[in-house]
Amino acid sequence: MSPDTRKIRFGVNLLGTGTGDQFRAQVQAVADSGADVVLVPDHLGLIGPMPALVAAAAQAPDLRIGNFVLNAPFYSPALLARDLATVDQLSGGRLEIGLGAGYVKAEFDAAGIPFGRPGQRVDHLEEVVDHLHVAFDDPAQAPPFVQSHPPIMVAGIGDRVLSLAARKADIVAFSNLPTDDVLADRVAHVRAEAGERFDALELNVIVFDLAVGREPDVTALRGANPDLDDAALRESVNILHGSAAEVADRINHLNETAGISYFTFIEPSQKDLDALAEVIGLVRG
Repeated sequence: MSPDTRKIRFGVNLLGTGTGDQFRAQVQAVADSGADVVLVPDHLGLIGPMPALVAAAAQAPDLRIGNFVLNAPFYSPALLARDLATVDQLSGGRLEIGLGAGYVKAEFDAAGIPFGRPGQRVDHLEEVVDHLHVAFDDPAQAPPFVQSHPPIMVAGIGDRVLSLAARKADIVAFSNLPTDDVLADRVAHVRAEAGERFDALELNVIVFDLAVGREPDVTALRGANPDLDDAALRESVNILHGSAAEVADRINHLNETAGISYFTFIEPSQKDLDALAEVIGLVRG
């Protein structure tokens, strides 16, 4: 399947900073928007990823569920495989596994986990990915995964993480794309590393703000792009703004020119979810 013919999917990442009832209401709002996947992050101070996914699966039985993304160095591969298989069992086989190398040193310190060098963290990420691939097919895996191969997403932007994603993941998530040229460069890197498996990959973009009918908020992008002013940040691939029709056109353009077929929106408000529903309707005709 070529990238420009792959169905465009929409995910929503919920931070879970409120009560349990508020989280379940958010999940229901995501389902009502027409999105395909509800996801949760993995940071201290936010909702716990595994129980949150089980609750989300119960609240919205038609949605896929996933991590965006698990901090792989926090986990023993064997224990993580057990917990992910349990979530896959309890959701009836709707789990998508998202993994990253970790980047917030303060969280490692608070958890009492050594914050290794970047290369060490990527090594552990690869160890986790390799262990999961074995666990999927291991008859001794208990509990077993419902899906024969739950999709694995690996998120990042640097060469080494994207090379790992290209070779061993099913979904490649790009985390910081200040311009379309940077996106083109990163996709080209993934294509070169993936070789013949490139057309089977799903390419994902994180959307930090969906701003329909209002000025976009670029706060989340400033730290990673200190040399860019706000006007430049508004042109980031990770920001979608304009009318609903303009956002839908931008999504279709990114799909046609770069093969991006999966868009994940970070903690949209109810108003933004209403706008997302309109955008989804336009994209899907």
